[in-house]
Amino acid sequence: MFANLNGTRIYFDIEGSGYVPRGETMVRRPVLFAVHGGPGSDHSDFKPWLTPLADHMQIVYLDQRCNGQSERVDPATCTLEQLADDIEALREYLGFERISLLGHSFGGMVAQVYATRYPQSLDKLLLICTAPSKEFYPAALDFASRVATPEQLRTIPELFEGRIENDDHLIRWWDVCYPLYFHVMDEDVMRETGSRPIGSLDVANYTFKHFIPQYDVRGKLPSLQVPTLIVAARYDWITPVSQGEEMHRLIPGSELALFEKSGHMPFIEEHGAFIERLTTFLFPEGVK
Repeated sequence: MFANLNGTRIYFDIEGSGYVPRGETMVRRPVLFAVHGGPGSDHSDFKPWLTPLADHMQIVYLDQRCNGQSERVDPATCTLEQLADDIEALREYLGFERISLLGHSFGGMVAQVYATRYPQSLDKLLLICTAPSKEFYPAALDFASRVATPEQLRTIPELFEGRIENDDHLIRWWDVCYPLYFHVMDEDVMRETGSRPIGSLDVANYTFKHFIPQYDVRGKLPSLQVPTLIVAARYDWITPVSQGEEMHRLIPGSELALFEKSGHMPFIEEHGAFIERLTTFLFPEGVK
């Protein structure tokens, strides 16, 4: 499905019913917006991993502008602030009131910007393996210095400094570096998850070169009043545990969940425990 928002055609998909029968009435379910990582990936990162949550709530997936099936526009328009504004526009377009917002990796950065711009629209905030500032990159390089191969160490900066030349170059980058994103490598899972997204090289290069070096919401996080769950993973090289701990320190009343057997995607590597922890946070009184 598509919506024309802020001058751009944005793709979205919805999983789960918004209203369900309960006795003699229809009951509205809560809504979770899921914001994918990247930049240059799409909402398929979350499928089928978030699907069990659709038993209890409605999930709205979207492809950020210039990503996935959404319209390719000038990457210079793809600021984190604009991506946050697009989420708000989609919320209004679909007629939802307050939403829960889940962001993973780069999507978690967008989610934090959204939370600082639209706190009145948020019910709960879920930040999955992400970071509050550009300082994640030095921390990532430090982590990589202890676990990466020499080839990986040489290759890493090509993406994170916006120096990928073409799609073949990007494929080679992922062939070398994708194993870093997992604690335990499963070749089938890696092949499937790596092949599903519709890539967007232009926005990836532009974002890493121009926007990520300016990213820093640390000064705004202490003013957040929304219930927040922060998920970190012990073997996450790109947004190490230190980043989750910093967000936890800055966001009042936040909860920090540490997954001990995962890399950057605990929703894959510790799927059952991940869904259980999110369900407990989203439904502290139990699901009905």
